[in-house]
Formats: sequence, structure tokens, C-alpha cells
Amino acid sequence: MAPYRGAASRPYNDVLHKVLKPPFRLVLNRVVMHLRLEGLDRIPATGPLIFAGNHSSLLDGPLVVIEAPRTVRCLVKSEMYKGVLGRLLRMSGQIPIDRGRPDRSALHTALDELSRGGAIGVFPEGTRGSGEVENVQHGIAYLAVHGRCPVVPVACIDTGRVLPRGARWPRRSVHARMVFGHPFEVEIPANPRSRRALAAVAEDIRIKIADHLAQARLPPGS
Repeated sequence: MAPYRGAASRPYNDVLHKVLKPPFRLVLNRVVMHLRLEGLDRIPATGPLIFAGNHSSLLDGPLVVIEAPRTVRCLVKSEMYKGVLGRLLRMSGQIPIDRGRPDRSALHTALDELSRGGAIGVFPEGTRGSGEVENVQHGIAYLAVHGRCPVVPVACIDTGRVLPRGARWPRRSVHARMVFGHPFEVEIPANPRSRRALAAVAEDIRIKIADHLAQARLPPGS
């Protein structure tokens, strides 16, 4: 794995993560839902890392940021950067991405964070869906290949029941799970700029996330 530059200064307030995580965690886990976390011990404590999960609820991103034992910068659709929420996203270092076109600026910002040894959160389907990881965008492959870092698959289970698509408010007291998988590394293609090669890497990542999701859904002891 390629070396990284270490803990250089970052263009966001890292203290904000440490201060706000506990109260946000309390509200989400005790008031909004009943969340069960699994696999936290599988997450590397240091070094560049990509969290990549299935996506069926607006809560998925905040949950990764709040619950992962790392400071995580997620790629967030640019439409979310409005008002108080937009200011909070900027202050906490979340990365706006324009989903209507290949957003190289967002990818370069994410790669810069990886080069510092940071952690990035990505929902590679590009939008909320059924949560089954049926298709992924090539951006996740670009980050994994050029960032030369491991990917941790994340299974978000039943978060779509807490805040379904189109709902304005979450349903109270719904049980959900977030399961972090074992990190894996992608095979670096001979031509890392080839669209065909990146498509193949993206499909490999999709399969690994889908396999992890299927395994996480199995009853205990299966």
C-alpha cells in the first residue's frame, strides 16, 4: 500500500467531530431509533480508508460519520448544502459532490484527504435506492485505485424503515443495524485511468458490498 503524508492540517474543524458526535449519537440511538452496531473492531485505527455502503435512507451518511471510530468525511450531494445544514456540513468537512456530472473536484478533495491518512465515506450507488447495491458509480473505483487504500464495506440494515424515502420525519423506535465488514483492497489495474478497468474494479467493489450485506442479514449462527 502506498505511504501517506500523515496527519497534516485539514481544511475543517476536527474538534467539531469530537464535540458533536456524543450528543448526536445519543439523539439518533436513543430518541430517533434503536441502532445496533457490529464490526467496529474491524476498522483500522489509522491510515487512509474508504467506508462504502448500501444506501436506502438519508440517515445512512450521518450514521457512518457519527458511529465510526474515525473522523469520516462523506461525499454528500451538493443539493444538501443549504441553510443551517449546509453550514454544519461544511464545518465538519463533508465533501459536496455534483451528481449531475463527473465531479473531479470532489474526487480530488477526497483523494487529498486519503493522502493525509484520513477516512472517506461513500455510498457508491450515487443515490438512495432499495438498499440492495444493484449498481455503483465508477467514482468509488477511482478513489480506491488512486488512493491505494482499503475499503470497509458497510451494511445499513432497516435504516430505510426509520426514514423512508419521501418521509419528512423519522419513525420512532424502529430497530436498525449498521454492520462494518472486514477491510479489503482492490486490484490495481495496469492502466488505472482506463474506463473499462475502473468499471471492472467498481463491479468488484459492488459484489463485495453486496456479499457483506447478504452475510450481515443472516440470522446469528448461520
